[in-house]
Amino acid sequence: MTAFVYVSPESVTVEVFGVDESYWIINGPRADRDVITLATSPKGIGDAPVTTTYKSSVYQRGATFQGKRYLKRDITFGVNIHGRDEEEWEKRDSDWRNAWDYELDAWDPDATLTKLQISTDRSTRWLWLALDKSVEFESERDPHLLRKSLVPMAVTAAQPMWEEPTKTTFWETGAGSSEGFIEVSNPTDLEMAQKWLLTRGKWRVPDVSWTGKKYRRTPGGRYGNRMIDLPMLGDREGGARISLDPDRLYVRDLNGTNLIGRLGGLHFMHRIPPRTPPTLLPISVTDAPAGGARAELRQPRLWSRAWGLR
Repeated sequence: MTAFVYVSPESVTVEVFGVDESYWIINGPRADRDVITLATSPKGIGDAPVTTTYKSSVYQRGATFQGKRYLKRDITFGVNIHGRDEEEWEKRDSDWRNAWDYELDAWDPDATLTKLQISTDRSTRWLWLALDKSVEFESERDPHLLRKSLVPMAVTAAQPMWEEPTKTTFWETGAGSSEGFIEVSNPTDLEMAQKWLLTRGKWRVPDVSWTGKKYRRTPGGRYGNRMIDLPMLGDREGGARISLDPDRLYVRDLNGTNLIGRLGGLHFMHRIPPRTPPTLLPISVTDAPAGGARAELRQPRLWSRAWGLR
């Protein structure tokens, strides 16, 4: 088993937000090494797990790249649990286990998985984790007598990318018709599935293709000026939500009704490529109500690593 270790004040901050709403600092300058601390040799927090596919013909030299697939992220680590007496150790050991579960609580509509968050001076990113295997326990002697233990953890992130706070830009206008620009960017190393939140009115929103080297990408190519005309969004719809995330309903009104059938066969095609600098995209609305209209462009920030890559 891994030995107990001292947590350096210069270490990155590692926080755990439990399914039971508990909160733990297990590494970094604010961690209390007399409570619970991260042990050495954690595995799985680096690059997101990827498999690649290649194909070769009979007489081909080598192979041709076909694609890549991101897998779930498996993480193993250990925590040192301490107590001043056997009762305190046992309570902390129990509380730590209660911070984790294998799945969402089916009876709690607000349930989340356990959040593991890592902060440096330059970024704060997190994963949502579930137990992958039962929590093992090994000890040469009764930990009640030792008043300490090392608990190995095996956890899984079904969504393997580290998250940062979503960036939101918006464009607002008064009643009637207007046109303008809204800013989009993607500094991450991954393609971004942008989301739109639109109020009432008849909107024309961008769906452009991109071209250019990393950090210098611009709208261009075959669909460099592509726009999507949405159906009129009135009081019945209340507005619209658009998501390019393949796991989400594509276009719906604010009541959750699918609007794809009213797009006349059109569909959104283009997500935002990695390393896209801040760029202004055109947007317009007609028949905005007396209170005006607002478009929000929500830009998730997902990274394949817990820090760096900017």
